[in-house]
Amino acid sequence: MNKADNNSYKTHLLVQARLRRGWTRADLAQEMGVAKKTILRWENGTTLPLPLLRIKLGELLQIDPAEIWSVTTAVKEGVGSGQALPLTSSAPAVATLVDPSLPLLPMHFLIGRDQEMKHLQQRLCLGGSAALTALNGLPGVGKTALAITLAHDPIIRTHFKDGILWAGLGLEPNIQSHLSRWGSLLGISASEMSSLSDVESWAVALHRTIGTRTMLLVIDDVWVLENALTLKVGGPACSHLVTTRFPSIAAQIATNGATAIKELDSEESLGLLHLLAPQVVEQETQRARELVEAVGGLPLALTLIGNYLRGQAYTSTARHIAAALQRLRDANERLNVSELQAPIERHPSLPGDTPISLQTVIAVTDQQLAPPASQALYALSVFPPRPNTFSEEAALAVTASTISVLDQLTDTGLLEISGSDRYSLHQTIADYARLRLTDDSAYQRLNAYISAFVEKQPKDYAILEIESGNILAALDIAHEQANVIELIRTAATFAPFLLSRGLYQTAGTHLQRAYQAAMALNDEHGLASILLYLGDMAWKPGDYEQAEKYLREGLVYARKVDDRELICALLASLGSIIWKSGDYKQAEAYLQEGLTLARELGDLEQTCEQLDILGSIEIRRGNYSQAQVYLEEALKLGRQIKADELVCTILLNFGVMESEQGKYAQSMIYLHESLQIARQLNHQEWISGSLNNLGDAASEQGDYEQATLYFQEGLQIARQIGHQEWISFLLLNLGSIARRQQNFREAEPYLQESLTMAYGIGIPQIICHVLNELGDLHLDQQNIEQAEQDFRTMLTTAPEGGQDLLACAQYGLARTLLAQGREVEALRLGATSAAVLETIGHRRGREVRAWHSALVARTQSNL
Repeated sequence: MNKADNNSYKTHLLVQARLRRGWTRADLAQEMGVAKKTILRWENGTTLPLPLLRIKLGELLQIDPAEIWSVTTAVKEGVGSGQALPLTSSAPAVATLVDPSLPLLPMHFLIGRDQEMKHLQQRLCLGGSAALTALNGLPGVGKTALAITLAHDPIIRTHFKDGILWAGLGLEPNIQSHLSRWGSLLGISASEMSSLSDVESWAVALHRTIGTRTMLLVIDDVWVLENALTLKVGGPACSHLVTTRFPSIAAQIATNGATAIKELDSEESLGLLHLLAPQVVEQETQRARELVEAVGGLPLALTLIGNYLRGQAYTSTARHIAAALQRLRDANERLNVSELQAPIERHPSLPGDTPISLQTVIAVTDQQLAPPASQALYALSVFPPRPNTFSEEAALAVTASTISVLDQLTDTGLLEISGSDRYSLHQTIADYARLRLTDDSAYQRLNAYISAFVEKQPKDYAILEIESGNILAALDIAHEQANVIELIRTAATFAPFLLSRGLYQTAGTHLQRAYQAAMALNDEHGLASILLYLGDMAWKPGDYEQAEKYLREGLVYARKVDDRELICALLASLGSIIWKSGDYKQAEAYLQEGLTLARELGDLEQTCEQLDILGSIEIRRGNYSQAQVYLEEALKLGRQIKADELVCTILLNFGVMESEQGKYAQSMIYLHESLQIARQLNHQEWISGSLNNLGDAASEQGDYEQATLYFQEGLQIARQIGHQEWISFLLLNLGSIARRQQNFREAEPYLQESLTMAYGIGIPQIICHVLNELGDLHLDQQNIEQAEQDFRTMLTTAPEGGQDLLACAQYGLARTLLAQGREVEALRLGATSAAVLETIGHRRGREVRAWHSALVARTQSNL
């Protein structure tokens, strides 16, 4: 065993154990009480730890020092390196024949390949059909490195005691040369070899000579199936390991399935980069992480980049290192980082002394493709790379090619199959292909396809979710290339999906771009559509003033082009905005106009939406009987046309209405169904809203623990999507629960944050609800003066028509007056409040009436 192998073996054990703990060399040095350079020497095999330090290392890294160092002794004596798990308890044997063409063991161990190593060890040593094993994967994924490591592995060398043969084929292999070299190694006489006239006779002679020997034959970098089969000359006790970049070849060689070698995950990738360039990773961790993501965990890319950065760190300043990292942000720079290789380590597919790089190893495959397949590969780079996927239909549209061309690309492994009828491109393949895309036609085809696709199924959120990455990419491309018609159409159609997911910033970016494009074209219809969704985008995070401005402007354009469906939609949104600002009368006027228009058009979806919003207004007014009429008709229509999103909001309103009337059991039935639909739609806004109202109903029933869980989940979602209204409501409800449990210190911050947010978005209803709860909190704390101020502010803030809010403010004020000894005024306000709440059927009606009756009785008894 040479020194390089010994060093690599120690690295394999010690570095892997250290990285498992997430430690740097400095961390381990501090724990061990030694210098950082000492750790480096142990890991590169320059020195060995003293016995006592080995024990301490074992404890810190959770490894068995006796096993490690006893195996190390075996390594020094000639056993191979790799996985140090002996097959038997007896001393391992050394393979008697090792092909001198076998490349040297990699200078660093294979991070992230433990499972593959164990699987392949077992498979190769098992014999039978498993003895024929094929590895496939992308260029640069580490197939050859894994095969080399296996060929040097002590378990493998112990099992295949009669020898290991190696053949690196590549694009234009000299099969005769490999056969004759194997013949010489196996001891076939010169006279017999001179009589062998063709590869078939060579294969027969080799097979006969191997006989019952136990050997491993590694056939690396296979491009043609027949070449691998020619070299499959082992006997019944032999195993064959084949590596290829072609999935189809691997599948044909391995009788029970090939082993696909995948890329490293983010942490494994960072670990490999740290192993190669520790100083750079420790100084520029974030940039290193970005670089790891950019190359998609491809070991060759990480190795080339790591070696390059290590050289920069050795000879350059921190400024130069930062500049090198900045250069590597460019795909062309990453693809062309290269290294010269020693002859024995040379990649078999690269001609002559060509340096190895991502560019060269990918280009070898590309150059073997027919021109239509190459052009299709370049066109596919307009799609975002993995983890994004795209459909077969989209691939055919963008490439303007055929299924057979796509099949050629999947056969090479450059295009990957990702589930049923979907494909993906690895990041480095996409980078390579994009740099070779010479015209804009593929981008234009993507824009045209996506625009038609979104318009075909604008409400199928499940499908839009799957394609969202491609749709967003198309929107960016449409903006960059000034494809204004597709930009306007796609942005307007896709906006509802983005808003349903709470992606307000993303929606805003694309809508603003589309608005500018529509203005430049003087596209009044496009402007009306875009302004509708700009209005929705503005009010969901709480900017009601800007939302109203957008919607009024949009309504002007819609009336101008006489698009009655757009007029309906804008009236519905305006009605929603304006009633939340407290102007119930104007809101109802807009909604009634919209409802009339929707009925005239026979537009059941718009009719349903107008009725739903009208029901919301009547709930807030306390007109529950009229709200019931609106909502029942809306729900019937919504179920009839299977408008799940509308059904979800209608059920939510039903739940609110029942809860406000104290019918909590029925409320929770509605709200659970609403939540179920919202989760199916993955509609973050309505999930948060349903959780808020479920928590409210649970709280009113005294189940504070369950209510808190609902509120906290809802708050987390609302914060994620930036929905200011729901955040404010959920904070209010968490504060209310804390107050009811006498946890005043926790209640106050919740309520103050809620109030600040409510004032910020300017919704009088929320402001009043928070003031009401703060007033109750201050009453509980006997802070009568502050409580009175809360309730008086609530009285002046409540919108006209908000009977429930006015009545609750009067009840709160009555209690503060009573605390001040002003019983007559308290009685008068209490009676007024109770009468209103009872008339509208509000849930607090009984509470207020009971309070007023008790006060009347106490007053009379005192007379």
